[in-house]
Amino acid sequence: MLLTFLLRGGSRNAFDGDRNTGQMPANVARLCGRDWDEARLGARRTVTCSGNAVRHASRVAVCAVAEIPLLMTRRLMQMRLLDGGRLFGRWWLIAVDGTLRDRGRAKEAGGARHRYVLAASLVGPFGLSFPLMSEFMDMRDPVRDKEDCELKAFGRLAKRLRAAFPRLPVCLLLDGLYPVRPVFDTCAAYGWKFIATLREGRQPLAYGEAVQTMMMSPSNCSRGQREGEDGPVDQTLRWTGDVPFGAHVFNVLFSGEISPKAATLWVWVTNLRLSHGRVYAIANNGGRARNSVEGVFNVEKNGGFGLEHTFCANEQASQNYHLMMQVAFILWQLLAKGVLHRLTQACRKVTDVKLVELLRTSLLCVPVTDGAPPFGQLRFSSA
Repeated sequence: MLLTFLLRGGSRNAFDGDRNTGQMPANVARLCGRDWDEARLGARRTVTCSGNAVRHASRVAVCAVAEIPLLMTRRLMQMRLLDGGRLFGRWWLIAVDGTLRDRGRAKEAGGARHRYVLAASLVGPFGLSFPLMSEFMDMRDPVRDKEDCELKAFGRLAKRLRAAFPRLPVCLLLDGLYPVRPVFDTCAAYGWKFIATLREGRQPLAYGEAVQTMMMSPSNCSRGQREGEDGPVDQTLRWTGDVPFGAHVFNVLFSGEISPKAATLWVWVTNLRLSHGRVYAIANNGGRARNSVEGVFNVEKNGGFGLEHTFCANEQASQNYHLMMQVAFILWQLLAKGVLHRLTQACRKVTDVKLVELLRTSLLCVPVTDGAPPFGQLRFSSA
């Protein structure tokens, strides 16, 4: 299952086409530390088919598999490898967003049934993002026999996150769906900070109040510049406080940006304290960092991992496949941004697609030796 995602074929069939080719069977056995039993299995070495992988995934509890990406990311946090991504050196940034998991199959009863997932990703340094938790959503809630939705899934995800990290200083990065009372109540109860995109149509009264009070506070203004994809971006940050959101009162931060190609306005509501010395970090390291979880979705959808592809019809196996996709994504970031980045420093540019192609060719053609060097320390580069 991991090789299906790491080799970026986008489907089970793509991996099955290579699994018994060249050195692949011998290399997989050696990487797994397994000796081939010729007396029982015959002389020809093979890798089990994806049908067996699905059969195994359908009988393993989803809650057990869900612990794997959580434990991996927790280990990276304990190694202090991700400390550079903390806001003000304290708050761990966790981006939460929902996406389509798979489109189902037309032959299912009632037609293809789309399945969704709410993902929580830990934002690390250098633009990295590590999947932490996944809360699965369906078109029907089997417990209440009514429509499930992203906000209900957030309530379930928040409880799991709190149970896993009861004392972790958390700052949630949220999109424009989440500035609503249930989310505010949850953050207040758990002592979490948040930075949420504020849309005028989502909270019209609060948005209007924020605009009016912001215009009456000319001293709450700071201008600067950041580096964008198309060149320097001029930023004007303005903010206001004590904006009522029902029973809660929060701060609102406006960020007007002018780049060589566009002019944009970002607005966030937050329970973090705003000041001249803090607004740039909150806007650029916090609010804008929410895009990292969308970057994860984009790579998994369009980079060969197969997000939105229906790997199997069995729901339990499908959820386990999705969780193992997150495990593979974590492993790939450690490889691409760590070891492989150092190995390819002399190259002008090597894309992830090319690295995957080289990895696939190596597994097919180059025998893995028993005398490989031991794994060393993990280090990321800002390049």
